[in-house]
Amino acid sequence: MAADLPEKMEWNGKGGVQERFFCMTAEPGACFEEELRSLMDRYRSLGGGEEDEFLLRFHVSDPVRQSETLRRMAEKRGSYVSVVGQPPANGARVALEAWHIGGMLEKRRKTDQEGTVVTARRPRYQLFLAGRRTASAPDSSGQMREEFLWLDRAAAAQGGTVPELVHRTWIYCRDIDNNYRGLVEGRNARFDRYGLTPESHFIASTGIEGCTEAPGRLLHMDSLGIVGLKPEQVRYMEAPDYLSPTHLYRVAFERGARIVYGDRSHYFLSGTASIDAEGNIVHPGDVARQTARTLENMNALMERNGGSLSDLKQAVVYLRDWADRETVSRRLMESPLAAVPHLLLKAPVCRPGWLVEIDGIAVNGAGDPFFAPL
Repeated sequence: MAADLPEKMEWNGKGGVQERFFCMTAEPGACFEEELRSLMDRYRSLGGGEEDEFLLRFHVSDPVRQSETLRRMAEKRGSYVSVVGQPPANGARVALEAWHIGGMLEKRRKTDQEGTVVTARRPRYQLFLAGRRTASAPDSSGQMREEFLWLDRAAAAQGGTVPELVHRTWIYCRDIDNNYRGLVEGRNARFDRYGLTPESHFIASTGIEGCTEAPGRLLHMDSLGIVGLKPEQVRYMEAPDYLSPTHLYRVAFERGARIVYGDRSHYFLSGTASIDAEGNIVHPGDVARQTARTLENMNALMERNGGSLSDLKQAVVYLRDWADRETVSRRLMESPLAAVPHLLLKAPVCRPGWLVEIDGIAVNGAGDPFFAPL
């Protein structure tokens, strides 16, 4: 793994609103507690953990044992804390990603038995992160339905609906080879009820293997919503000559969402893999060439929306097989991602033939003065 990989990037807007992004992986140590303590010390030394922390997501090797320690930590923070069973590819037990938004007028965290919602208020917008804590349905389709029903209530409390307010989801699926189809069926059914179609567009999303501390919980979803946007501020990212619309293979999510403010654009790239314009897997069995094609697809999405891969501020790289980590890491260090904080995790993709998937958040100055700045 590259020793000189950056762990933090910043964006400073014209109005003085600073955003900071972190991706950090522990060094393998004697135990989880030792690794976590060392990782958090590094995070704090780079300015992590301050009042402007909005999202803190831990990727861990054994959530059943490790979640209690992380939950005690989360109770002391006002940010949205997510714990996902996705082991770091370097053999460590924990990695983290974080997103900080400067100048919040107010940050509020509400947690009850059902879930957590964290809101970050700016003068013209309010961002929120939401996640349910429980599941009762016996299968992944039913649990996906439960996630969205709970999210409906969370969005209503923010004054809108899921289609109006939610623009990015991260869905973690236990044993994805067995449970992904139910995830898709449950999500498709909810989107049908919302009236979402390929023409009206869906929601940007990553659906990847990951688990929680509860063995019976087959799905967990983190969702990002934004209150105060005009419809024209939301742009759906497409590059149909490179990668197909998702509905061609009967799933419902957007390749990415661009949110345009007066002073910047946010780009939320969905999980992207080595796929072509017809929905086929490109370079089966060759992880190096799949990585290259994945980056090519991501760049196409960015370039068609006023950006480039160099605008990425953080990325997460998911591997089906740990054995591929050095090959993928070398390929990434020959790409623009060498300058971007990113994590490398063991987390199989939704199709067994896909060996690598990447998602990320980008920010640049391609705003529109017609809209209010962030």
